[in-house]
Amino acid sequence: MSKEPVPRRRGRPRQISRDQIVEAAVGLGTEDLRMSDVAKALDVGPAALYNHVKDRDELLALVAARIMEETEYDDFEPGVGATWQQWIVAFARATRAAIVAHPQLLQYVRLTSAPTSLRLDRIEHLAAVMDEAGFSTADVQHCVQHVYTLALGEAWQHALAGDGEDPQFTEFGKGVTERSADLPHLADMLAARPEADDQFDFALEVLLGGLEHRLRTR
Repeated sequence: MSKEPVPRRRGRPRQISRDQIVEAAVGLGTEDLRMSDVAKALDVGPAALYNHVKDRDELLALVAARIMEETEYDDFEPGVGATWQQWIVAFARATRAAIVAHPQLLQYVRLTSAPTSLRLDRIEHLAAVMDEAGFSTADVQHCVQHVYTLALGEAWQHALAGDGEDPQFTEFGKGVTERSADLPHLADMLAARPEADDQFDFALEVLLGGLEHRLRTR
């Protein structure tokens, strides 16, 4: 007479942390990341993940923050004696480079959330330099937010273009080409489309020029 199999006794579920979940997700990569794959990598049931993260989107936001922390974004501080203009340019270029480097995480990037201590120190120093130059707290806040907006906009353009051309610009080009005779200025703009770096430099020059005007007219 065969014996009935003895049920396997279950031990306590393995304890995991949010950091472990994020590390596992980073290791798996973000493309087609599934919660079940993260759970498998940690040797836990999928339900265990939801004790620490609400859903896949929140996990990807945490992954994006972790990856951002591992870039050179936190090392943007210019040299000793740098002007407020040089501070803003350094901050803007570092922010843009960090986001453009990870287009797959673009929609999950939250630059103002979970910042590293070093990044907070850098932005505090930037704020101090601008304060010493005569800018108000509101001016500094608007400047930092505007840099984020510029960097995110640039990153979206890169992501849309992929390895080719921005599809929005392609459609714009078709419309202008069909009416080039009565849209001469737009035709010239189409022919002289600036490189992405030039476009970003222009945006920075406009920002700096506007801030300089605010100082002069106070």
